[in-house]
This record gives sequence, C-alpha cells and structure tokens, in this order.
Amino acid sequence: MLLENDASWKEQLEDRISKLEESITQNTTQPLRIASGNVSPPQRLSFNSVENDTPRVLSNSLHSEPSATVTLNLSCSLGAFPASSMITLTMGDIGANPGRNPDLVSCGIISQAIAEELFTFYKQNLNPCIHNILTDNDTLSTIRTRSPLFTTAICTVSALCTGSEDYNALLKHFTTQVSGKVFSSSHTFDDVRALCIGALWLNEISTALNSLAVRISTELDLHRCITKMPHTKRACYDRTRLYWLVYLCDHHCSLIHGRPPLTRDFNSLRRPRDFLQSYFTNPSDLSLISQVELWSMGSRVFDVFGADIECSEASQRSDKLAQLSAAYDGWLEEWLSMLSFTNAPATFSRRVFDLYFYSAKLYLFSHIFRGSSQDAKLPEAGPDIGADKFAHDAVRSALAIIRCIVDDNQSSSWLGKLPNYIGTMVAFACVCLVKVSAQQGPWDRDLQGIPNYLQRLVQVLLSSPVVSHPTHPLLSIARSLETATAVAGGVHDQGSLASIDMRDLDLDLAFFDMFTSDGLNGCPDSRSAFSGM
Repeated sequence: MLLENDASWKEQLEDRISKLEESITQNTTQPLRIASGNVSPPQRLSFNSVENDTPRVLSNSLHSEPSATVTLNLSCSLGAFPASSMITLTMGDIGANPGRNPDLVSCGIISQAIAEELFTFYKQNLNPCIHNILTDNDTLSTIRTRSPLFTTAICTVSALCTGSEDYNALLKHFTTQVSGKVFSSSHTFDDVRALCIGALWLNEISTALNSLAVRISTELDLHRCITKMPHTKRACYDRTRLYWLVYLCDHHCSLIHGRPPLTRDFNSLRRPRDFLQSYFTNPSDLSLISQVELWSMGSRVFDVFGADIECSEASQRSDKLAQLSAAYDGWLEEWLSMLSFTNAPATFSRRVFDLYFYSAKLYLFSHIFRGSSQDAKLPEAGPDIGADKFAHDAVRSALAIIRCIVDDNQSSSWLGKLPNYIGTMVAFACVCLVKVSAQQGPWDRDLQGIPNYLQRLVQVLLSSPVVSHPTHPLLSIARSLETATAVAGGVHDQGSLASIDMRDLDLDLAFFDMFTSDGLNGCPDSRSAFSGM
C-alpha cells in the first residue's frame, strides 16, 4: 500500500513535468524545424541565421548554467518514503530533445545502409535472446528518433556477432555515448534498454554497463509497479517488464564472477508468474519469466554458499545441494510443459533453453569442488552417493553443455549470436572437462566420450562465424581448447591426456580468469589454479 501511494503522486508529477518539458521543447526547438532537412556532421550549433534570438538565449542559458530547484511536496503521503517530501526539478536538460542528438549515422560512423543491415540482423537473431526488447513495430527510423544510444547499442552488438569491420568504431562511439550518461540527470527507458543489450554481449565492458543500467533503473523507479501485478495499465506493464530485463542482465553479469547481484530479490519478486496474468502479456513473456525464476534460484545458491572458493561448506551440506538440484529439476519440468519451441530464428529456442538449464546446474554442482583441500578430481566410479554423486553431476552438466552445441547437425551460425554468459559457461564447462580428461582410471559409461566431444567442439567453433571476429569470446575458447587437445596427442589416448602438465600449456587463459585467478577468492594466478592437476 505504501508503494502504491508513493507511485500515484509520482505518476501525476511525471505527467506534469512531461507536459512542461514538451511545451518548453516546442518553443526552444522551433528554429530547428525551419532549417534544412539534411543533417550535417556533428558541429557546434549555430543560430546566427535566425532573426528571433530569444529561443537561442533561453536554450544556451539552460545548458550553460544548469539549475535545480528543490521544493516541498506538500501533497506527499505520510506513509511514503522520506525523500518523497521534496521535489528536485533540474532544468539543465529541459529543452533538449535526445531524439535530435546526432546519432551514429549522422556522425558518419556507419552509413545508413550498414545501419539497416545491422538493425535487421539484431531484430531477427539477437532480439529473441533478450526476450524481444524491440517490438514488432520498431524500425531503425523510430529507434534513431527515440534514442541515439539505443541505436548504437543495437548496431554494436550486431557488428560483434557478424564480424563486421565497423565493430571497433562502433564500440568506441558506444562507450563515448555511455560516458555521457554517467552524470546525466535525464534518463529514459531506452537508455536502460541500450545498456542491457551492451552488457549481455560486450564482454569487455559488461560490468560497467550493467551497474549503470541498474542505477538508472532505480532512478526511473522501474520496480515501483511490481506490487500492482497483474497489470491493467500499459505504463505499469512496460515498467515491470523492463525491470525483469534489468534483473536478468544483472544476474548474467554478477553471479558468474562471484559477485552478489545489485538487484534484490525483495518480497514482491517471489511471485513473478503474476506478471503473466497482465492484460498486455505476449508469448515472449513466458520465456522472460522462466528466466527470472531460473536466475532467482541462482541467487539462492549464491546466498547459501557465498563467494569464498576456499570454503568447503558445500561438501558438508549435501542435503542443501540436493534440495537446490531438485528445485532446478522442478523448474525444468514445469516450464517445458508451458513453453512451446520452434526452429524459427526469431524465437527462444529449446537449445538455448537447455543451455541455460545445464549452465545453472553446473554452477550449482561446481561448489562441491570448493575448499583448499579439494583438487577438483573426479572420484572413481563407485557408489553414486554424497559428494561423489555431485562431482559426477557437475561433469555431466558440463558435458551436456558441450553436447547442446556439438550434437546439432544444422548450421553453427547460431553460436555467434548467443549472449556472453553462454560463452562464459561453455568456457567453464571446457575447463571442467579438460581437468577430468587428464585423469586416468575408470569412468562412468556416459562420461567416456569426453575427449571426443572436446575435439568436436573445437571443430564446430572454428567452422562457425565467430572466427570472423578476433575478439569474440568463443574464438578464444576454441583456440585454447585446440591447444589442449593437440598437446594431448589424440582424443582416444587417455594416457597422453593424463600426462599433461597444464602449467606447461600456452593456453589463452585470459578469458578463463574468472574461474582460475580471482584475487578476492585467494587464487593468486592461473598457474596455481591448475595445481590440482
């Protein structure tokens, strides 16, 4: 009830401010409407040709001397949050229409034709991976008008996934635009969408983009309508849906690094399926909420076992591991009965669904290898109970991830379209299987094909479009794994695998650092991380 009261006056205030901004914008941008329709490269704005100079003076004064007015909000409910008693009106951005800022095409970063190609590629191939953050009606023209940052984010990740030669220029332009948002007092929902897209695909800057997305989402109060689920107002539906996307992005970028998510699992989030009862729900919301529930369980795993890899608590709490594993299995069974999968490119496919499931299970079972005394060795085949069972389950989950990729007889072009998180978990699965492959001794029947699957993965990755882009994470995985399998001397020679000293391999381990060299977790370097071999 408190949140609802707080939300009501905020919505009214936003409407009033929006009308005020629209009125001032119309006055201050009238000279621009008289100008020529052709957009020149970015230059310092000049209004010397305009006879009436008043709008220019007003606009310049607002931007050169930003001012903020703080007033009491006497209509504030006493049950609202304390900060609701004050209203801060920042005038610095009033009169500036972000849609008219120069975008990547206007600046000459890429041509209109290339922008259209990249936008089309994103909408057809990447948009389903982020649960259709673009609507069917969105076009390059409408997005360019709404948000230059959103436009650049879409084109940048498309350039990464297609191996475009424009990627570096686009990435530089994107980071420049994002830098301008850090201290800005004016943000939009499209800013959040752009940051989420970048964080999911651009590995080198994902952490910075994610943290800014979470911060802006809280400033925009995206969470405030969650208590009103299921939604009957479109504005509330859009707010909550975007919050779910921020939630997923944050968990993608935090848990795999051993960091707690910035978004909280507060009480209102414990029934995300209520969102599906909203009047505006569409089919892609099913996959969205399924992922929200999956990552919520990932948060529970982190809360239980923490980030200290030297702590062997998991091996002493097999009951908790079993309980969480059962929760994941229950999630799989429930959502398989609710989701429908097709092979169409513009859908959240069964293959991607399985990759997320097995990645979550691998993350869970990997806790059994924690502790200073653990050497990450697979126990010999025997009674499938206790810690030994979970160790084998970890390896089976890792192998399942690889099989999701190599058992597909169709084109491998889909690999380059996956978010960075999937590439990270493929890397983790490879490290797990390489370690297991280097051991001698009896294996369970279903684990005897590990070396063969590792070599097949190398072949699939090196024949996929990821080789077209030297910075793609999957290419680093392929090269590192190729080195390991080559030194092994053949996929069928387990003896040679067992004789490898992992410290002598010249592997591309930079991408694997999140698993092997986290100074905060007491593992000083990548060589010591392989000491168990």
